[in-house]
Amino acid sequence: MLSESIGGINNGALSPTVIDRTAAANVQQQYQQLNSQYANLSQQHHDPWSRTPLVHGQNSSSFTLPPPAPIQQSPPPLSQIVSEEAHRQLSRPPTSDPAVYGLNPVYTHSPAEVYSSVTEPYKYYNGFHFFFSHISSRMDKKNVMRVSRAIAHFRPSLVALLRNLTREDLIFMEKSLQRALLEYEKLIGFIGTPTVVWRRSGEIVLVGKEFSILTQWDRQQLINSQRFIFELMDVESAVVYWEQFAVHAFENSEHAVMSECKLLRPDGSIVPCAFSFTIKRDLFGIPMAIIGNFLPIL
Repeated sequence: MLSESIGGINNGALSPTVIDRTAAANVQQQYQQLNSQYANLSQQHHDPWSRTPLVHGQNSSSFTLPPPAPIQQSPPPLSQIVSEEAHRQLSRPPTSDPAVYGLNPVYTHSPAEVYSSVTEPYKYYNGFHFFFSHISSRMDKKNVMRVSRAIAHFRPSLVALLRNLTREDLIFMEKSLQRALLEYEKLIGFIGTPTVVWRRSGEIVLVGKEFSILTQWDRQQLINSQRFIFELMDVESAVVYWEQFAVHAFENSEHAVMSECKLLRPDGSIVPCAFSFTIKRDLFGIPMAIIGNFLPIL
């Protein structure tokens, strides 16, 4: 050993044999350090694919790999989801229970009945004929002139829009109104505010039970007998309503119009109320329904 070491010294340099042994020892030490660092990192990150650190000279075939992760299936295409949902909707049995469409309903139609029963346009001119005969017999000349000027204010716009509509368009308008009444009744059943819905001619088509309690008018009587909203108001309140309706009938917005009125009970007594109404328009921009809310002034 000593002779080999002395013999390996040549002018202060190591022999090739010593260099090879030193390099092999350094490689072995570096390999063990890297292997130890890799094992520590695998334990810290909980890598499922980490293996036992490889020992120098050990056969790699003796290691066992963890089971492969399950392959995630891609979601079904959107068209398949839509078709399945449509199939469920079509296979759902129809219901004719009116309680589904409102609480304590007075308008007992179902959507299928609305679309199948409306086969003719609604005759609005009958309502306006009754309106003019009513104001002529109930109001004095001054109030008749006020109402006539209000009607003349929006009538040209109404005629211009109706002129280009076909019979099918008019039937569609009536179906839209009847279908909307189902949703309005559902909403009225939840809000608990005295509410009435009427046509642009003033004919009442929907009455909330709270309004019936407030005014003591029977709900079925108001609808089945084709009563008009201006019949339930005193003269001044009816005139003011038509003047306000004429101003807002063909506006672009659907904001509520605030006012006051006096409602008449069947016995002739008066109920002062704060009154607001909102004009709902159809697809053609024509007033379809007016929703009125009333709160008594105590």
